[in-house]
Amino acid sequence: MNKAIFIFFSMILLLLLSACSSLNTPQKKPDVETPAPITSQPLPNQESSLQLINELKQFNGEVGLYARNLKTNQTLQFNENMIFPTASTHKLIVAIAVYKYLYTNASTSEKRYYDESIKQMIVISDNPAFYELLDIIEARQPDALTRVLNDLHLVSTRIHSREAFKEYGYHSVTTPYEMSQVFETIYNDTYLGREFSSILKEELSNTIFKEEIPRYLQGKKVLHKVGELPGVQCDVGIIDDGQNVILISLYATTKQPQPYASNFLADISAKTYNALQSSNP
Repeated sequence: MNKAIFIFFSMILLLLLSACSSLNTPQKKPDVETPAPITSQPLPNQESSLQLINELKQFNGEVGLYARNLKTNQTLQFNENMIFPTASTHKLIVAIAVYKYLYTNASTSEKRYYDESIKQMIVISDNPAFYELLDIIEARQPDALTRVLNDLHLVSTRIHSREAFKEYGYHSVTTPYEMSQVFETIYNDTYLGREFSSILKEELSNTIFKEEIPRYLQGKKVLHKVGELPGVQCDVGIIDDGQNVILISLYATTKQPQPYASNFLADISAKTYNALQSSNP
């Protein structure tokens, strides 16, 4: 009798344990389709954009991109706030400082000298002209460069700075995003005004350098300023095809031989243009 009772209660206990186990097991959710992420401004060529970002990740070194269609406000960015050496793109800021803070009070002959020196800096990226203007700024308006950086809210950009050299090993540094803002303010006439901005835009559209942004964009109007140092390649500019106005700011550092970065920037520039251009009439 005792054995039969033991077996009976054992069976009751097993049934209770099984029921509790079933209650604690998570229930399987019904199969539902996960909605796609919602973006306020979807890129016109989403697949091209994803492929481009993957290519940027494969670069042998460090690369940063900020690009925007100024008509649609659609944006592509990758390491856009990373600090890079400016190389010769800092000549844009020196040109702006001269026109903004030195030109008005200059004599006629000084104005001619400023105009010619800035043209040489932009069109052929002349280094002696850059250093001569830098010396003039330091002698006549030593805070001009700092004022430009403050006016344009360039918090990471430094031009001819000892502090930058101590921290980064270069006297002039910037980010792809911040230099894009420098270029955009020239293009939109918003800081220097129409007269000086028009001068710079004309010179930027006639630079002798065609290897990076313009290389695969023949037939389209390109305004740009390149920079190059050992292990450093950059280009910032605007492509205007009559329908789209696409701003591109690209910076790269690498230990690979020089043609590697130049070829990469040219390829990425063309793909960025393709990804951001709009086909709307």
